Amino acid sequence: MRFRHVSSVCMAALMMAAAISASSADTLKVGVFGPFTGDAAAMGSSQKEAITLAVDEKNAAGGIRGEKIELIYADDSGKPEEAVNSVKRLISRDNVLISIGSISSPASLAAAQVSRQSEVPQIVVAGTAQRITTQGNKWVFRSPVPDTKLVADLVDFIHEKFPNVTKFAFLYVNDDFGRGGFEAFKKAGEKYGFEIVAEERYTRGDIDFTAQLGRVKASPAQAMVEWSRYAEAALVAKQFAQTGLTLTRFGSDGIATPKFVELGGPATDGIYFTSHFSAATASDIPAAKAFIAKYEKAFGRVPDSYASEAYDATTMAMMALEGAGKADRTAVRDALAKVSFESTRGAFKFDEKGDPLLTTHVVKIVGGKETNARNTPVQN
Repeated sequence: MRFRHVSSVCMAALMMAAAISASSADTLKVGVFGPFTGDAAAMGSSQKEAITLAVDEKNAAGGIRGEKIELIYADDSGKPEEAVNSVKRLISRDNVLISIGSISSPASLAAAQVSRQSEVPQIVVAGTAQRITTQGNKWVFRSPVPDTKLVADLVDFIHEKFPNVTKFAFLYVNDDFGRGGFEAFKKAGEKYGFEIVAEERYTRGDIDFTAQLGRVKASPAQAMVEWSRYAEAALVAKQFAQTGLTLTRFGSDGIATPKFVELGGPATDGIYFTSHFSAATASDIPAAKAFIAKYEKAFGRVPDSYASEAYDATTMAMMALEGAGKADRTAVRDALAKVSFESTRGAFKFDEKGDPLLTTHVVKIVGGKETNARNTPVQN
């Protein structure tokens, strides 16, 4: 009798383990890592909302091959070391088929090395540093266009709209993101005779920029370009006004979030910045209009650039999972390289490096709101 009881217990345990295994096998696991806390949390919030929106919609329609997509989130706080830890856990512990992240270039780049070693495909949501995709890593793909393309488009815009402006002050955060923007601007500006007459740097997390802005004011600069993320950029904007500077200002995609205007207030007015997406510049993109309507209904506000990039990244991840035909990381990677679809930012496909072929946007803050800078008259 005792033997029968033990056998029954063992059989029940085996049946329970099999049930758990079957349940796990019925989902396609997708890892998501980004800055859900810290000074870039607004970007991470947009990322998370957009990804959840896309997956919920797919699961409601039956998932992929009858299997539901399971999202597993990890907070990297926008830090490279945390991004490495996050993607390692997602790959080894959670056994994800693909990961989506991160927001910042340093975090995305650090995680990409883990993805390469583990041979798990990764889609970068917003990291724009060119070298993310120029190191021969066939496992990393990117939702945004790289900084070289962003900056080149901004340089063309400046030359077109401000043909007499050739002397620039350039203020940037001293990391992969900031240095990438600076170097790209120098190179792209050569064809128009652009000159950097003041180069100023700061460390991420700094709060006092008065010394750098003082040197900008003393320089012969006709305009200032700033490559910052929204938290520092909002402080720079306020201190720019307090310093008495009146230069025309151009910014990076790092400020393409409503949080920038919220934190910087009236001091952000008049700033031009390059962006991957804006509701103000997407009126002629059908997929963008549909996305904006769904996002507003779900979250009560217009999506920002990070939401758009994350939504597109999730769309391509789901297309890759479907195109792979099986739950195999290599098959998913191979299918991902071939995706082509109408994204929230226009017709989307990858080049040979894993970068998208898209047209960038230029936005101007007017009265606290984003406007299409390409359609806005400029007073020189």
